[in-house]
Amino acid sequence: MNIYGCRMVKPKKFGFKRMSWCSHRFGPRYRLLLVLCLLFLCVTIAFWLHYRFSRPYYRGVEELDPKIWDLLGPQEKSTVKPSTTTRSPQIHIKKISEIKIRDIWTVKEVEEHFFRYLENKDVKCVKDARLGSWNDGGWNVCLSPPYKLIPPCVVYSFGIGDDWHFDESVANSYSCQVLAFDPSIEAPQAMSSPLIKFYKIGLGDKNEVNSKGWKMKTLKQHFKDTGFWGKTIDYVKMDIEYSEWDVLRQVVRDGALKNVKQLAFEIHTPELFRIYKEKGKSFPERLGEKDRADFVVMLETLRSLETLGFRKFNYRLNPFGNYDSPYSSKVRSCCYDLHYINTNFLRENDSVIHTKDLKIFH
Repeated sequence: MNIYGCRMVKPKKFGFKRMSWCSHRFGPRYRLLLVLCLLFLCVTIAFWLHYRFSRPYYRGVEELDPKIWDLLGPQEKSTVKPSTTTRSPQIHIKKISEIKIRDIWTVKEVEEHFFRYLENKDVKCVKDARLGSWNDGGWNVCLSPPYKLIPPCVVYSFGIGDDWHFDESVANSYSCQVLAFDPSIEAPQAMSSPLIKFYKIGLGDKNEVNSKGWKMKTLKQHFKDTGFWGKTIDYVKMDIEYSEWDVLRQVVRDGALKNVKQLAFEIHTPELFRIYKEKGKSFPERLGEKDRADFVVMLETLRSLETLGFRKFNYRLNPFGNYDSPYSSKVRSCCYDLHYINTNFLRENDSVIHTKDLKIFH
């Protein structure tokens, strides 16, 4: 019997020995060696399978630097099923038709059309919030995507007076940078927020020093001087006491509103001067043709904003400016706050266009 436990026998016809079947087919050493070989083979296969099925699709590409493999991400084809849930649009837009004022319309008809336009909403913003005061001094802001105020948001506020509620609300609640302008007041000794910066400069239709000695700049010049020309501006508010008509016509001409997401301003009609007469000043008599021409110019100025993509989502009339119209015998207001969004910022699935069932806009 040899060292492997096998019995050696002598063959009948040949003169040498041969190995017979062993009582134990393999010895202990052989079995240990076999187990180690099998174990090594299993480990090798396991490592290969792991490498084969877990490596990125671009491994093995000779031209690719191995150091950036993990930065390239997974293969475009994915077995993960995309989400079937879609975001519900929060901006609803009314499809509007252009109505031109006819030459044969009377001043009463033109006035009616003008105020109907003012008290009409072309957009419903689901998240329409009032910031600042609920009364005069507060302004509406659309917070639905893509107009939500998210830092580093930027807000321009023209015309402060002594009411900082809106500016403080924007800065403190939404952490927006607020650039406030008013040539008629002095800089406050201390701001309620470090995000508010005050400029003793006004907003006008030209760069000048006016008859009151106030330094005035156009909106475009303000953007350039403060470093935001060509950049996205979240909100522009204008409360500039009847200068808005000249300024609006200027910003339409020079393209200053292209990167403005929301625009709000107060309008004042010529009737304002008849209501709040200043002592010692004489005012021209009311003339039907002159009033008709004023309504036409004001309406065309507002409609020009639509050519830039702006649509009105809210309005507020000033109840302290009410008067009885001599043309329609209706109670009118000399002053309105108008709030617009720039629809050029809407992305796919952000909005819904409505052609019927327009109750949602009332």
